[in-house]
Amino acid sequence: MTTQQQDGGLSEPGPQQDWQQHYPPHTEQHHQSYGEQQSYGEQQSYGDQQAYGYQQPYAGQQHIPQQPSAAHPYYARPHTGGSDVEYYVPEYTVVEPEPEPEPGYVLPDVPVSAWSVDNGRSAWISRGALVLILLVQAGLSFRLDGSAFPQEAKFLMSDGELSGLVSQLGLAGARALSLAWALGATALLFGATRLLFNSRAGLAAAAMYSVLESTAFTGRYASLHSLSLFLLAATLWLLARTRQASPAAVLLAAPFAALAPFAAYSAALYLPTLTVLAVLTAYRFRGAGAFVRGALFAAATGALCFAGVQLAGTPSGWNVQSTDSASELLKESAQWGGVVLLVAVIGAVGFIRRARMGEMPWAEGSAPGAIRRSLLGLTMCATALLAPLYQAWLGNGSSLYVHVGFGLLFAVPMAGLGVSRMMGAHLRYPQIGIMIYVAALVIGMAQTRELYRPPDSAAMIGALREVVDTKGEYLTDDPEISAYYLRAHTKPAQWHQAERGPALTAAVKKGSYDAIVLRADSVPEALRGNANYRLLALLRPSDKDGGQEPYRIWVKR
Repeated sequence: MTTQQQDGGLSEPGPQQDWQQHYPPHTEQHHQSYGEQQSYGEQQSYGDQQAYGYQQPYAGQQHIPQQPSAAHPYYARPHTGGSDVEYYVPEYTVVEPEPEPEPGYVLPDVPVSAWSVDNGRSAWISRGALVLILLVQAGLSFRLDGSAFPQEAKFLMSDGELSGLVSQLGLAGARALSLAWALGATALLFGATRLLFNSRAGLAAAAMYSVLESTAFTGRYASLHSLSLFLLAATLWLLARTRQASPAAVLLAAPFAALAPFAAYSAALYLPTLTVLAVLTAYRFRGAGAFVRGALFAAATGALCFAGVQLAGTPSGWNVQSTDSASELLKESAQWGGVVLLVAVIGAVGFIRRARMGEMPWAEGSAPGAIRRSLLGLTMCATALLAPLYQAWLGNGSSLYVHVGFGLLFAVPMAGLGVSRMMGAHLRYPQIGIMIYVAALVIGMAQTRELYRPPDSAAMIGALREVVDTKGEYLTDDPEISAYYLRAHTKPAQWHQAERGPALTAAVKKGSYDAIVLRADSVPEALRGNANYRLLALLRPSDKDGGQEPYRIWVKR
């Protein structure tokens, strides 16, 4: 080999030039291959190989490699001799990957206990369901009717400013106002439970609370009990609403909490619970600042209560002792609120074991710790026991069927969470929630009908209207009822509470009363054959199965 051949130059004609004369260069060969691809049907045997720039040798010929091109790069070693042959390196450009597009939507944060999306559609669905729940509650209250209870008549005849304003509405107006406060309390309870947990738990809580015996009773009872419940529910809602705000925002809830005991003395039992909830609801977001929030709430509420006592005096009735059996009071309390408390305990246990449901297992984010969940569940469930235990300790069962509802107001949010957990993710077992609601509804209706039995005093009032005036003195078992219904004919001071035994005998012998009205199955011994009084009427109740005793009216001869 000559020096020129070693340097890569042209040499004399030889075998290499001979095959170049028979075969065109690579570019022509490429065009020829491209043209031959169009007649694929005629040259199917090797058309695929030509498409890749590969030449199938004829029989008896050696393989001749082709030079690569831009369209068909080919990195084969040239069929030439020598050790310093350079390889073909194609030119290329590195293309940066395009950035991923922005997402069209972002999933909302998952609540701490279950899955719910608080968008516009779900909010309107929840409001519609809440309206239906409130309509059921109103129907359960409106089905209760009758004349005034003694306590209702006493409330409407009292000299207090608020009761005096309410008394202008009359018995029907006062009962309608009580129903409005009761419905407001249920709506606020739904809002508080939704903020603490989710909308589904809120609806379940409102549904169970709306059919309780105490809820239906207070909604048709002319007193300030329903107003006190409304104030407690408003306090609970404000504590939940301001849990992520500044600790000073809790001062908005203090006036509502301070006013509640002056509407009904039993609300004072739940002020410590509200203080604890002021801390627990905000601890997840504020940490140690939650204790500052609790201290502010306790200080503001205490100061307002102290000012109220100085202005209006201490609420009466909160420490009156009696001789009622403690075991019987606890048994009755279990009948009135046992179902809700049981479901609340189930909800608390489920909440302690797992902060979220399994509807979105991929959900991430902070959740309340097990200690906080335990304290929240224990506080809400134990609050339902305050009124029964306190009144059992006093031995006083007065209005216990109403006071039970105060504690259940705090336990029902956990009961709503329990119903939500038992129905499962995506409402897998809705029949469980339906069964619990139906059971609570039936029990509440039966208990309310049993407890809501006002005296059948219409006939008695009609008979007394003909014999009373503004000058006489009257003795009766229900002085409040007589004073209220006969307020246009008499004065409240003319009516006196009747007693039994020697006290009644002494009053009859004295003969200082112009009329005596007693509820008794038989004539008392003091009035049998008495020459000073004659029996005017014996009035039996219209409901013979109600267990009420007939009215007996005696007038002075």
